Amino acid sequence: MPFAALLTKELRSRLRRERTVWVIIVYVLLMSLLGWVIVSRWTNTSSYYYSSSGFSDAGTTLYIFLSMIQLFFILFVTPAFTSTAVNGEKERQTFELLLCSRLSSFALISGKLIAGLINALLLVAGTIPLFSLVFFFGGVSPQQELAALLLYLITALQAGTFGLLCSTIIKRPTISTVITYLGGAFWLVFPVLALYLFYIIRPGTSSSTTYVQLFFIWHPVVALISTYTPGITYNLAGIRINQWIIYTFFSALSTIVFFTLSMLAAKPRYMHRQRSRIHTSKKDIQNKVTATA
Repeated sequence: MPFAALLTKELRSRLRRERTVWVIIVYVLLMSLLGWVIVSRWTNTSSYYYSSSGFSDAGTTLYIFLSMIQLFFILFVTPAFTSTAVNGEKERQTFELLLCSRLSSFALISGKLIAGLINALLLVAGTIPLFSLVFFFGGVSPQQELAALLLYLITALQAGTFGLLCSTIIKRPTISTVITYLGGAFWLVFPVLALYLFYIIRPGTSSSTTYVQLFFIWHPVVALISTYTPGITYNLAGIRINQWIIYTFFSALSTIVFFTLSMLAAKPRYMHRQRSRIHTSKKDIQNKVTATA
């Protein structure tokens, strides 16, 4: 019941804001406008537009453009909803009330995470009808869009939990927001810089290039590109696995790690009490054994 009360309170405070509705409307209109510009330019420049191949090329181009915009929007907007979830409560001096309640650390962190991700998930859901128009042109299969949708969800979860972790371990909301965005920028830029440096230091060395390519296993842009045809695959123990599947696995693993660390940092005294109870129970067992002997 305390978890439901916390989640209801967070959802009401976030979704009742007029700004939330306008952000969704403006985002969907902006995506629709960009899609209309792409299709209109394609009709003016492509002489094969009215053929079957021209229609499929227009649908593929529209899908790639919109899906990339959606991914970057998730990466740079989702942390803003979670990077101040916990330390914002501390700044408003309401976090002690949550600690005094019967909320467990899991309920506290999961409630904050769900409430923080609801805005990003609403934006993704609002653009689903727009992406469905791609089927009118062809060139994109439903499996590709489902894979991209799963990638969006796991990316939003990972970015949200990382922002939540920064919010629990850093006292000031401004600093936690900056560190969250710096971490996201490092996640995107570091593999590219590493590959560039290897090309400069050891030009023409295929082994170095192959080694650096391992950094792109956990790169969201490359994972989204792998959902396109023909995709990017890796050979693991003789099995060819699509890159976005490997990215999903690593993102799910990192989400669990960030979530667990957030729970431990949100209520450190709870873990101290648990260790004290374990230590006390061990002493009781030793005393009983000594008394029996």
